[in-house]
Amino acid sequence: MGWVGLRGIDGVWAGARSVEACLMRPESGRRGVLVGDAADIAELAGLLEVVPTNSAFVCMCTGDVRFTVRGEMGKILGELTHHLGGGVEWHRWGGERPLLRPHGLTRWLAERGVADVSPARIP
Repeated sequence: MGWVGLRGIDGVWAGARSVEACLMRPESGRRGVLVGDAADIAELAGLLEVVPTNSAFVCMCTGDVRFTVRGEMGKILGELTHHLGGGVEWHRWGGERPLLRPHGLTRWLAERGVADVSPARIP
């Protein structure tokens, strides 16, 4: 799957009206966050952009943070899974792909209280 195959996610972002970011393990006590402003959705989409590689890493875990992208009337357009310290997975990619801006996403999650990230890991 080349760069063109990765761009399929653009259709998800184009229809996005909200994005919910939450930990995959709710027992952690951390809260999720709902993003509904178009500029904030665009910022998050940019932070979830992946490196255009030809191979995906297949991880056996469920990931750490789920991003549920919803369109009109709350219809789920896509779900992406982020592995803290790793990349992002979308079912159409066949595995996890490395983030283009991993530190930016880590900072975004920490600032909103979604993930408990050590300040030493945030540049």
